[in-house]
Amino acid sequence: MKLRKMVLVVIINIFLIAEVIPAQTSDIISIKNELNRWMKGYNQKNLENSVAVFSEDYIGYYAGHPDQSRKSLREQNEEVFNNKYLKATLSMEAVEIESSGDLAYVTIKQKWAFKPTNAGNPQIALEKGILIMKKQSDGGWKIIRSSTFPVSSQK
Repeated sequence: MKLRKMVLVVIINIFLIAEVIPAQTSDIISIKNELNRWMKGYNQKNLENSVAVFSEDYIGYYAGHPDQSRKSLREQNEEVFNNKYLKATLSMEAVEIESSGDLAYVTIKQKWAFKPTNAGNPQIALEKGILIMKKQSDGGWKIIRSSTFPVSSQK
């Protein structure tokens, strides 16, 4: 009898885990897709896609600078994209993604490269940071808060 109860408990746990894992996996895939859309949008100088991942009430913190908003990021991107003498690229790695309910955090490593047309090598900025994301009513994810800081090398 004890063996039957134990087997029943194991089976119930397997079904419960099977229900939870696909939802988390789906959220993580959705978050990765949003981050890739951001990076691709920035690299293709697509203003809309370069800010689409940021919520309307987004606040970003970068030490020594005023808080960023979606509007200020859009203005910065527009200035960079309109500069025909500057090539700017973003590469990003999501190191860790955790979601629970309608909130998630992502730890990231970013590499920004800015190369004026007359320069030999691009200027590189390496950063680490954390993004706080919120699930939207349509199932997509938006960054609501972020904090990044410069690093001398990415390991």
